[in-house]
Amino acid sequence: MHTLFVTGASGFIGTHLVRELVRRGMHCKCLIRATSSIDALPTDGVEFVQGSLEEPESYRAALVGCDTVIHLAGVIFGLNETQLNRVNAESCAHLADACLAIRQPPRLVFISSVAAAGPPPAGVAIRDETHAPHPISFYGRSKRRGELLLTERADRLPITIIRPGIVFGPGDQNLADLFRSIIRWRLHVVAGFRTPPLSLIYVEDLVQLILLAVERGETLRPDPACSEGYYIACDDSEFPNYWEFGLRIARSVDQKVFVWPLWRWVAKCVGLAAQTAAKLSGRPSLLTLDKVREGTVRSWASSSQKARHQLGFAPTKSLDDYLRETSRWYIDNRRI
Repeated sequence: MHTLFVTGASGFIGTHLVRELVRRGMHCKCLIRATSSIDALPTDGVEFVQGSLEEPESYRAALVGCDTVIHLAGVIFGLNETQLNRVNAESCAHLADACLAIRQPPRLVFISSVAAAGPPPAGVAIRDETHAPHPISFYGRSKRRGELLLTERADRLPITIIRPGIVFGPGDQNLADLFRSIIRWRLHVVAGFRTPPLSLIYVEDLVQLILLAVERGETLRPDPACSEGYYIACDDSEFPNYWEFGLRIARSVDQKVFVWPLWRWVAKCVGLAAQTAAKLSGRPSLLTLDKVREGTVRSWASSSQKARHQLGFAPTKSLDDYLRETSRWYIDNRRI
């Protein structure tokens, strides 16, 4: 039986991952905070380790005997760049060093983001792992910083990095406002009249890719310019733009939606105002100038060809099928 150590286990992706690991008969050690809700997690086959990534001594002993560490913990928005770096970057170094401190270091799989790579370079339609990273947001730079800190340790620790696109599915709270606006209010607000093509992945498909990478994925080389050990995770059969994404969410529940495009300068002002309010209240907000910046680039189209060819990854259903399942979950669970 494999024993895995999972950070971010109580989060959206983490709960799906842990349930699948338990279903496969694996033993999971889940790092959780004292304030974490574990109601959605199974209890059989799961050992809860209370601690903090910033305090390696709180979980180092639990790493002993683990074959693999899956690092999911992170934040997609924060009050400032310093906070993003502390959670998304420095935690990678703490975790990797804790793994190296034990006699038999485990394999480490880090779930990063396509934001760490950035949009496709100029003149390129679809980004892949061979293109040099160029993140354009504080969030993306914090994830890239985490990747680089792991690369510095790649000569001593087997590490694989997965860069998912936008992850969606049942249980996701980050997209709840989008689904609520479309399904309840029949309104889809977009920034600009041309919105970027998106790379999307359903949460259960991401879980399958993570487990394929655990089994036979490449590992990093200690060279920041090398693409070995990286996998982009998305359904690259289509890249709906943000405008179309809203229309297809509406179609998933057989209704129409009004698309309201804001001038980009207006969207930036709204993002700045929300960001300022968040700083004053001390409560991070998903709507920030940083997120508006991500939402107004030329494209986020990315290729999962490497994962498909090397690991045998493939989405099991169409985007429209997945959107119907996700919309139904929001409605049935009264989350919108």
